[in-house]
Amino acid sequence: MQTPFEILDVAEDASDEAIKKAYLKKVRENPPERNVAAFQQIREAYERIRTEKQRREFWLFHHEKPDFQALLRRSLHAGVPERPDVGSLTGALTESVLDDLKAKTPH
Repeated sequence: MQTPFEILDVAEDASDEAIKKAYLKKVRENPPERNVAAFQQIREAYERIRTEKQRREFWLFHHEKPDFQALLRRSLHAGVPERPDVGSLTGALTESVLDDLKAKTPH
């Protein structure tokens, strides 16, 4: 998946002005009348990184989210028993935590 910086073809440390200029250039190359999907992707990318505050929020909250499927695949290669999907992995973790709490709770 491309980042907004890749979509707009700008450096990650680009200024507001450089991002706006790149956005306008991409819109001229992909007007909504010709390619609605590309225009929408460009517009969404611009809206996510338009200002310095939005770029900080992008890096904090959107960029480094873990890819749970990739983590699951890596764990399978490391010898962890296979889980069919992330939901099962989450369920197993929840059961493990509940088992630990039950074990620590006095009867």
